[in-house]
Amino acid sequence: MSLSPHNITEMTRIGHYDILDCIGRGGMGLVYLARDTRLDRQVAIKCLRMELFEPHYRERFKREALLLAKLNHPNIVQIYDFIETPDQLALVMEYVDGQNLQTRLREHLVPMSQRMTWLTQIAQGLAVAHDSGIIHRDLKAENILINQRNTAKISDLGIAKSQDFNATITDHVAGSYASMSPEQAMGEALDFKSDLFSFGILAYQMLCGAHPFGETGNKLQLMQRIISHPPVPPTTHNPTLPPEICDLLGQLLSKNVDNRPDNTHWVASQFEKLSSLVIGTQEWSNDTELTPRQASLSQLRAEHTAAYISPNKDSTTLAAGYLHADNSYKKDWAKFIKQQKANIIVGAFFICALIGISFWLLQPKPPRYVAVIPPEINAEGMPKLQQELVNTAIYDAIQQSIIQLNDYYLIPRDEITDVNDDNETVLHATGADELITTSVQCRLETCTITLSRLLPDADNNKLRTYDTKTLDLLADNYVSVASIVQSNVNSFYARKSVNLLKTVDENEYAIFLKISQTLRHKGATPKLLDDLDASGNQLKMTAAFQTLYKEIALDLYYETRNSVFLQRLESFLKSHQPDAENVVYLYNLHRLQIAKGEFEAAIETAEKLKSANVSQSLINELNAHTMMAKNDYQSAIDYYQKALRLKTTANNLINIANAYWYSGNTTDAKHFLNEAIALSPNQYKAHALYGLIALVEGNIETASQSFEKIIEQRPDDVTNLSNLGLCYLLTQDYDEAYELFSRAANLAPGFTTLALNKADARSLAGRQEEADALYRNIVSSINEEEASIGDLRSLAQTHAHLGNFSKALTLLKIIENKDPQNIETNYTAALIHTLANNNTSAILNIETTLKNGMNKIWFSFSWFDPLCSNEAFVALMHQQGEPQRCAPLNLAN
Repeated sequence: MSLSPHNITEMTRIGHYDILDCIGRGGMGLVYLARDTRLDRQVAIKCLRMELFEPHYRERFKREALLLAKLNHPNIVQIYDFIETPDQLALVMEYVDGQNLQTRLREHLVPMSQRMTWLTQIAQGLAVAHDSGIIHRDLKAENILINQRNTAKISDLGIAKSQDFNATITDHVAGSYASMSPEQAMGEALDFKSDLFSFGILAYQMLCGAHPFGETGNKLQLMQRIISHPPVPPTTHNPTLPPEICDLLGQLLSKNVDNRPDNTHWVASQFEKLSSLVIGTQEWSNDTELTPRQASLSQLRAEHTAAYISPNKDSTTLAAGYLHADNSYKKDWAKFIKQQKANIIVGAFFICALIGISFWLLQPKPPRYVAVIPPEINAEGMPKLQQELVNTAIYDAIQQSIIQLNDYYLIPRDEITDVNDDNETVLHATGADELITTSVQCRLETCTITLSRLLPDADNNKLRTYDTKTLDLLADNYVSVASIVQSNVNSFYARKSVNLLKTVDENEYAIFLKISQTLRHKGATPKLLDDLDASGNQLKMTAAFQTLYKEIALDLYYETRNSVFLQRLESFLKSHQPDAENVVYLYNLHRLQIAKGEFEAAIETAEKLKSANVSQSLINELNAHTMMAKNDYQSAIDYYQKALRLKTTANNLINIANAYWYSGNTTDAKHFLNEAIALSPNQYKAHALYGLIALVEGNIETASQSFEKIIEQRPDDVTNLSNLGLCYLLTQDYDEAYELFSRAANLAPGFTTLALNKADARSLAGRQEEADALYRNIVSSINEEEASIGDLRSLAQTHAHLGNFSKALTLLKIIENKDPQNIETNYTAALIHTLANNNTSAILNIETTLKNGMNKIWFSFSWFDPLCSNEAFVALMHQQGEPQRCAPLNLAN
């Protein structure tokens, strides 16, 4: 580049930079060559005239300059510094000693292989910019610099805007109309796919020597062609262009944004693959013209193979080389025939082996299990609510990516958080094949996000980082945050996936994130479901939205037993999931069918998941869930055992333990729980169930320790607050029990069991008037026709406490018919018959309950005192090691 003195302007210094020359001019301002006096290096300084920017862009431009400065990639011109003076803004950049791509192509004969290499480099640099949410908006040959080492570098990213800023045609410098995308030419909102269209124009020009929409000096005519005309077929200008390259150009130049590639890294990888093939082909690597001989990639691959077999012979002489190596081939004919016989035998064996291998390869491979560790954010100067929403948006984006991978299974979040341990423990406890972790560091509105894909080593013990992505972005637009994160996760797997969020309204998405947070912290409410119903259809089509809708609807149903919530869920699934084979839809449908009691349909739905290559272990698990809901505990155990044989996870071990416990087999239940705890020492559900079994067995100290440990970690855990209350109830600290039950009830209003426990605490404390009022509230709040088994048990006990024995016994008959094996059913029967003075039936049920593992302490309540006048009961207590149970009452004799 010229450093002639006549180009130097009156400016001689900016900050600590000495101006050496003016090396460029454009509509945005001037570019100077300067010397950094501190680091003693040459830099380029682009001065942007402030009149081109409206005042409110000033702070935003500075924030974006910070993002641009972090784009450290060999194919992007590095931003070193940002300068602000009263009359201008300036970017200090890496100085590239060379030419721009337009000049290089015009002044030199460039081989096709070199053109492909440059296109690969440009795509790689562009992908990194897109990872950080930066769109170039003016990608063209003039803005690509080629340095002395023949490396392509993208320049002028300094005038780009972040993806969440809707730019129009007025944001572009003059003369760029030839490289605009259709949406750019029409002044519509842009995302990274606009750059892909411009890159397609650039690639077309480099490989075909012409513009894809024709040559014309009429700007408006060319823009109209870009908007409405198809591109000229590449082979019109370059008949020898391989069809694979033509197809890739066609994708890039699609007018429909949805038909362009969904991932810039994927585009870069395609050009790299195509480049590696053409570089290794003599006709392409040594060409000096733009018309290499016509060849498909299949031909290129064949040439590579031939060259590998015999570098010094072309493929047409290989056979002749064997037969005519010398003139004595006839005397070796017998030897040749003998060898051929041996070859036939070996060949037959090889064919059989090949058939076996092919059969094995054609078998569907089980999906890979992916555990996504919930992100943790470290933020300075960012409001707490915004931190939570950013975190939720990131996690949602990762979920959206993994769910769309056909051969992968996303492990539910609860299974991961329940482990409550390090990543290696999560790996083994969940049966994961790989993990994705996220680190989020934010300051004000700018965040640095590091995504890592972790895979186990050869011994399956330690995790190793397989791939990592670091991106910087603005956190003031959650749709943009999620879209950028999703794009980066997609690049881990070199897959294209649909980004359904790109057209989602930002305000709607923020509401969706807040609803997700509210559900996690405060539980489901009808208003949350109403707010989801008010969302736009585009957001409703995302897997995360559908799963959230299902969770809220089912939580509300199980809390209220109001079938309206099931009807709303069913209507939603039908309206917003037209693909009946969609995996997420089938999962959600399965849960709905179980809630509705449609067990055969649930089994059929689980079977349909096989066609989506869902693991057989998971299908067995779903079938086991169905059997549990059906109260067929033995069938559930059989399915869980099948699931465990295929995949040993802490969750499956806990599930089978729970099934054994419900069937009355506490010995096997504790055995599997011990295995789960050995696999995952801090597993929440394992300790919760272990505490519950200890509670039933009368080991109050162990049970209390388990529940207190859980509540220390999860203060709002309703179930374990209630269970700890039962511990206090059994130790006759009725007031403390009532406080715990009330605390749990405030967190989960409408939960019948908690209401019953509160009433029981008051009854046992001798405050019968309060107790009866609470019992009556329970009766008025339950709809028998829609009540669950648990609610029916609570209602039956309530009627017995109120003296409505006929009603209590009628309900008990229904319960015993539906759930005869459950130990809670036996205890309910024992209590009702005792209060109704049916002593024979009461004692029979007490014996059954004790036999199935319930401890004698549960019959120490004053409700059972009238049985002390019954010799059979006194004898039974003696057998259980409680000879003093009835002594203080003096009722026995």
